Amino acid sequence: MIRTAQVKRSFFYAIPFALLASMSAHATNGYFTIGYGPSSRGVAGAVTALPQDAMIAATNPAGMSEVGERIDFSVNLFSPIREATTNFGFFGPGSGFQQTQESDNDYFILPNFGYTKKINDQLTAGITIYANGGLNSEYQPDPNTGGFNLFGGTSQLGVDLKQLIFAPTLAYKPNKNHSFGASLLIAYQSFKALGLQNFCSLKGDGSCDPTNPATIGTEAANDGLTNQGTDTSWGAGLRLGWVGKVSDNVTLGAAYSTKVYMNEFDKYDRLFAEDGDFDIPANWSLGIAVKATPKLTITADVQHIDYDGVDSISNNGPSINGGGAAQNFINPFAEGQGFLGANNGLGFGWDSITVLKLGAVYEYDNEWTWRFGLSHGDGPIDDDQLAFNVLATAVVETHATVGFRHRPAGATDHEWNVAYMHAFNNDVRGPFPTPFGGTPGAGTQTRLEMYQHAFEVGYSWKF
Repeated sequence: MIRTAQVKRSFFYAIPFALLASMSAHATNGYFTIGYGPSSRGVAGAVTALPQDAMIAATNPAGMSEVGERIDFSVNLFSPIREATTNFGFFGPGSGFQQTQESDNDYFILPNFGYTKKINDQLTAGITIYANGGLNSEYQPDPNTGGFNLFGGTSQLGVDLKQLIFAPTLAYKPNKNHSFGASLLIAYQSFKALGLQNFCSLKGDGSCDPTNPATIGTEAANDGLTNQGTDTSWGAGLRLGWVGKVSDNVTLGAAYSTKVYMNEFDKYDRLFAEDGDFDIPANWSLGIAVKATPKLTITADVQHIDYDGVDSISNNGPSINGGGAAQNFINPFAEGQGFLGANNGLGFGWDSITVLKLGAVYEYDNEWTWRFGLSHGDGPIDDDQLAFNVLATAVVETHATVGFRHRPAGATDHEWNVAYMHAFNNDVRGPFPTPFGGTPGAGTQTRLEMYQHAFEVGYSWKF
């Protein structure tokens, strides 16, 4: 018979490889996920002051002192349904095809893993491995518009951004009421883009003439912009956290993550600002958990994600009113904007966002615990920044969640956790840039729409 400890060790070593193999991209709060693991997701991610399992380090590393020695593993089936409408054309206002397409790839598998081990009564060590977030879109040429995609090309269009975080963590508990923690954030990300050939003139290197189809899609025109295969980058940052019990019934929490500084995507140095730079934004959260009754805990978080701190994300995209019928692609830039890849190069125009989260945990008995959650935050995309965001339809704002923990026969050494999330349908509408064929004054030429489902199952061992 194989000993339980041997199984757990084998499982521990296999998890990082499984995560790397199956990591996929998703977007909820911008491109950050709502929570990490089913215990967190069940309360809409409101866990800064409510440690429940080893995945807490993905939000607040101080919480590792509060959850004991354990292994947590979960698999999340994530389904984002996204759709876009554009009016792309080469020859000025009104020259494009009005078309609407739904992105392919409706299902992604997202695993998470956490491990904690006490070093002594005050110090706990562990590691959390999780998919931080990402973006994915895949649009096919539309036969109803002569075989063109949403950006006027004739090939598959889309992007695929994936991010994985390895977070070795130390948590220190100097007394029974307070814990402090720190995680080193080691980040791996991959990216590829397809079908952006028609933006080659925005590189500014003269590699193509948008009015001459023979120069579009050549090796030189695509270089650094599109169809370069998958590129990868690594980086590092730091997350700090605190959890404090301020009364018998009230716990507070705070966490701050620095920007994760990534090396550049060299294959896409003419797409992203700062020569292919794509750092992970700094973010912080504050939380409170109140024991309302012996069985009911109410928890709330406020989270802020600093998308403004990353130029490739926050730089504005093409100007709505730049250029004109006679100018075609010559002037899609607002004042102060530069060509793709420059420090001030065209970007996605995302704003920083603040997300409010509210959750409830009801401990029904020794076997069953129920969780509920709701979160809301304005999306990062303004209605004048929709053109490039056809590739990144991160427009959902409100999420509702429900979940449970089950301890078979009241077991204390293992448990199941399950959560379901629904992101309510939301759309953003605005004008399409006139240099790309949009008609001035037509306020709904571009539309981005999305809703989401997610179902996560996790298993935990305690030792």
